[in-house]
Amino acid sequence: MLSLSAALALVAEKLAHARLPLPPPIPLNEAAGRFLAHDLLAPENLPAFDRSAMDGYVIRSDDPSPSFAITQILRPGQPPAPPIPPGNAARIFTGALLPLGGPYQVIPQENTTAQDHLLRIHTPTDRPWIRFQGEDAKAGQLLLSRGTPLRAGELSLLASLGATLVQTTPLPRVLHLTTGDELVPPGQPPNPGQIRDSNSTLLHALLHSGGAQRVHHTHVPDSLEALVHAVHAQPADAWDALLLSGGASVGDYDFGARALRSLGFTLHFERLNLRPGKPLIFATRNHQLAFVLPGNPVSHFVTYHLVIQRALDALAGVERGWQTLQLPVTHSYPLKPDARETWCPARILACSGTLHVAPLPWQSSGDVSGLARANALLKVAPGERIPEDGFPAECLPLFDL
Repeated sequence: MLSLSAALALVAEKLAHARLPLPPPIPLNEAAGRFLAHDLLAPENLPAFDRSAMDGYVIRSDDPSPSFAITQILRPGQPPAPPIPPGNAARIFTGALLPLGGPYQVIPQENTTAQDHLLRIHTPTDRPWIRFQGEDAKAGQLLLSRGTPLRAGELSLLASLGATLVQTTPLPRVLHLTTGDELVPPGQPPNPGQIRDSNSTLLHALLHSGGAQRVHHTHVPDSLEALVHAVHAQPADAWDALLLSGGASVGDYDFGARALRSLGFTLHFERLNLRPGKPLIFATRNHQLAFVLPGNPVSHFVTYHLVIQRALDALAGVERGWQTLQLPVTHSYPLKPDARETWCPARILACSGTLHVAPLPWQSSGDVSGLARANALLKVAPGERIPEDGFPAECLPLFDL
């Protein structure tokens, strides 16, 4: 059995030259949830000009006058005003361009008294209250790295730079098949011996949030012929990755490995020293990849985050940090030690102003109740137990740091 680290190295090796081509740029308002395909550098100084940070009055910063004549009004969007001579002031509003010349300072409105075009400062300030050209970023400075998720803040930044089209990374196209004669759709009451299919919903959500696109999904019976036929039914050039839910083990009705071989895939590993997720199969065929996932939902959740997401990222050219943290444990519970490396669903939360990690209840790989609040995976070394409350544990956040 391969260790997790060895499996990840093998996945990286096999996909080193399988990167998908970049798609055409897309409109800015369609880019939410996508990933930036290139480093974004500041095209100019930000801000591009010295501007007022407050509503107030602008005077020369070296002017000792006891009072000032208010001679002009400066509003946002106006062209540069002529220099302000000593003894004069200009009414200015937040965001307005400072006059030519200088140096200047802005006196907040609440620090002043103005009457009959005469300004007096009753509360002096040492701050200039100016947003200086380039104080946010200098021209050429890195603003966003390649692979950055595009959310509200990032899109706002792009809009402020005048971007109307955005070059995003490709969305790997995923063909997803579920297997298992015991499965029924979520809206159908199960008969005795049947269960509702939760893996389809789980994987669809994981793919969507992870920067991939499920292009087709279907459920097939526990049959090698049906499984192979279902893959052949989809055009080979219409998908980049094949995910099979179930059929990863070695039972009489586990057809995943046999189906992949029949389809011309080369298998690279079939088992990992991992709990949950031991019977995970990884295979490639030319530029395509395939995984057969163990059928239980917690195994789906763990193997997706630890292995499959990274493989899809390799196709898309997305590089994430995958940084683990050492956090004190809270709400620990006894978990039977195992010879395999264990990754428990967990939740990172703040306790008294400090981040902790709480392992979530996990009775078996089919117990989905602990997934509802999971935002991390907690690592337990082979033969070890979950640390007691207050002791540190290594965990993998399932959100951006």
